[in-house]
Amino acid sequence: MDLYRELFGHDNFIKDPTNNAEPTKLLKALTGYSRQEKPTIKYKQIRNYQVSHIFGRTKNPFSFTAPWNIVYIPKIMDPFTGHESKGELTNAFQKKFLEKFYLYYQDYIEEFNELMYELKPELTRYLLKNGDTFTDKFKEDAIQQFSPIVI
Repeated sequence: MDLYRELFGHDNFIKDPTNNAEPTKLLKALTGYSRQEKPTIKYKQIRNYQVSHIFGRTKNPFSFTAPWNIVYIPKIMDPFTGHESKGELTNAFQKKFLEKFYLYYQDYIEEFNELMYELKPELTRYLLKNGDTFTDKFKEDAIQQFSPIVI
């Protein structure tokens, strides 16, 4: 939370217990579809889909619940989009997948990127000031989470 306090001037952030509860709730409200067991008057049922962050950055408050970063994706696509996916076909698919969404949401992503460029000096200063406190993995992750999206 120190990192968030340094970057945003407060630490009033609540950790999402499942890392997908809030994005799922938002996607449900925006699309009218829900993965719940039975359809309701308000929501149509959707099966065999999962909620996914297109560009990752799930530890960044600007992208965690950004509508341009969350989608329902067919579960059958998981071998091509999952974090553990590897290989030539996966790389080719992910490249096209990310390009498509980047172009579709380009205005929003460019606004996000501007914010990340503005935050970079604060992040760098924080990591340098507290360098001995964190592992290299933490530093790399923080830099990646708050980096612009480039395709």
